[in-house]
Amino acid sequence: MESVNPHVPSVALFVTRSEIDFSHRSPSPICQRWFMVLYLKSEAKELALTVYPVNMKNPEQEFKKAYNSSPPVVVFDETNDKSSQVVLTDNRDIDAEISKRFPVTNMNSLKEAEDVCSNIYIKFHPYLKSPIGDPQEQIKLRSLLSELKRINDYLEEMGTKFLSGNEMTFVDCDIMPKLQHIRIAGKYYKNLDIPNEFHALWSYMERCYQTKAFQESCPFDQDILMHYEGKLGANNKPFGKTPTLQQPTMTLTKPGHEHSE
Repeated sequence: MESVNPHVPSVALFVTRSEIDFSHRSPSPICQRWFMVLYLKSEAKELALTVYPVNMKNPEQEFKKAYNSSPPVVVFDETNDKSSQVVLTDNRDIDAEISKRFPVTNMNSLKEAEDVCSNIYIKFHPYLKSPIGDPQEQIKLRSLLSELKRINDYLEEMGTKFLSGNEMTFVDCDIMPKLQHIRIAGKYYKNLDIPNEFHALWSYMERCYQTKAFQESCPFDQDILMHYEGKLGANNKPFGKTPTLQQPTMTLTKPGHEHSE
């Protein structure tokens, strides 16, 4: 994926590739987060973005030699001279550098929004990994649903399009990929549905689905499912076909408006 403009700084983003079509649609929530942030900056004409998919099963020698890291890797290149490149692999450094270099579009998030989203993915993992017959499974589920309700209630109270206002900020780019994983992987591995009564949360997700930043970076459903293979207990039985036997789909609508790409 490339959007080169000779009059603005060039930025390269290396992401783990899709196993479905080997493209830049990374199943890594962190990779998608920075894809969305940089895409929004690119839309605002602050930078020219190029996204490179990396095969982590067999990384290209050039990538390994140049960066010696796992994606996401962000490379700032102002002069097309490799000696002057700035290479970042730490999320805090990437965050700070993007804010410093590209300040025109303010993407800083409200502290309250960051706080209300801070535990959702942490609560998802133990629930997803809980084996069949786990006596703690219902407790883990209630804990996850409680975090989803916190976000729903916060959005209801805010009354804005996104978590920090009416424009996307860092927190939206962080939480929306995670919500997509909860929706897709939760349904497949646990038959979990995000409750329909969380109206504000579903409206929020629908608005995110309609943005180009999410559409361009969204992984295939099957890539999300494969992202968790090998990370779950052996006796976890999925609710559906093996991902590699499924037709590739991309869920970009809320329930009742199903249309997968």
